[in-house]
Amino acid sequence: MRRERREPRRPLPRPLRFLIRIVSTALILALALALLPRMTRLAGSLWPDPARTRRASELLRHELTQTARLETLAVDDEGILTSTVQAALIGEVQRVEISYDYHASIGFDLEKVRVSAEGGTLTLLLPPLEILSDSLTPTRVDRQDFWYPLTESRRKRLLEEERAARAEAVLAEARGSASLREETLQRLRRLVSTWLGTDNWLITTNLVFAEEP
Repeated sequence: MRRERREPRRPLPRPLRFLIRIVSTALILALALALLPRMTRLAGSLWPDPARTRRASELLRHELTQTARLETLAVDDEGILTSTVQAALIGEVQRVEISYDYHASIGFDLEKVRVSAEGGTLTLLLPPLEILSDSLTPTRVDRQDFWYPLTESRRKRLLEEERAARAEAVLAEARGSASLREETLQRLRRLVSTWLGTDNWLITTNLVFAEEP
């Protein structure tokens, strides 16, 4: 019976073996660094340190108070306010068109964030988004008011009513935006991670939105 003779495998060249060793080591280190936060959080959840969690909650309350506000959306828009006044028998006696710029800052009052600590877990209950500041600035006024002149008090009232209506509309849109909510959570997670430092690896942090009013 004839047997096949196999040629012995040639060893890889030394430079190639050296390169493979470097790449393998780099991959192992990268994997270890990627898994380290999860492993440390797992260890923190299995063996929680309530004292560390309480200290972290006090630190977060301090940082939230110091930061005070977090803007998540800036609105810059233009619009036209139109108002008319009708009189019996005469008809339209006043017509006003006011072009304006509307600016709003939407976000959180961070002092309203509620922080609770339990075991190795911190929970941040976030308040609903709100208008942090806004303004409506008229840029042009066209009026036909020979029979019923536009008074300054009426002009101010019209502008205030328009500002309130725009604020309600942009706030409702912001609160209904899933992408904005997710972006907000990501920004807050980064802030919390920065504030907690190395404790961020040992403490589980949950961010939860309160129910909208």
